Amino acid sequence: MANRNFNGVQINQSVTVVEQAGAEIADARNRIMAYDKDGNVVLAADGSVVPVGIALIEAGINDISGVESGKVNVGDDVDIQIKDIGYVLAGGDIAKGDEVMASGGLAVKAESGNYVAGIALSAVTKDEYCRVQITKYQKSKEVQEEVKDNG
Repeated sequence: MANRNFNGVQINQSVTVVEQAGAEIADARNRIMAYDKDGNVVLAADGSVVPVGIALIEAGINDISGVESGKVNVGDDVDIQIKDIGYVLAGGDIAKGDEVMASGGLAVKAESGNYVAGIALSAVTKDEYCRVQITKYQKSKEVQEEVKDNG
């Protein structure tokens, strides 16, 4: 993982919301979040759920020892960036320009029919921070035509 320090980072006028956590999250920082059935936020499990946005690097407990940094308990506030450009932790290899979706809160290359969380503005490998333009939409399903043999 690239050595980056986000302490004290500000997100230049980007729109954020504060939502209540619907589950305990070991580390919410830079993870893709979604609403649960009660309207609280949880890690976006996969591309079948509409993403809310990306939890800020300051989300969760600020533990100087690093043991519990980013931890969120049920009912805690979670700061989430909902548009513009931010950073998300990658769950696999991502190329610049890829559409990304959630997989366990991490960003992975989007598959057809799934909800896209954003467009990658940097190429990264697993466990690196990917710069993304947050754009939420459902990726169209690829239609494959059957090739008829006129034989």
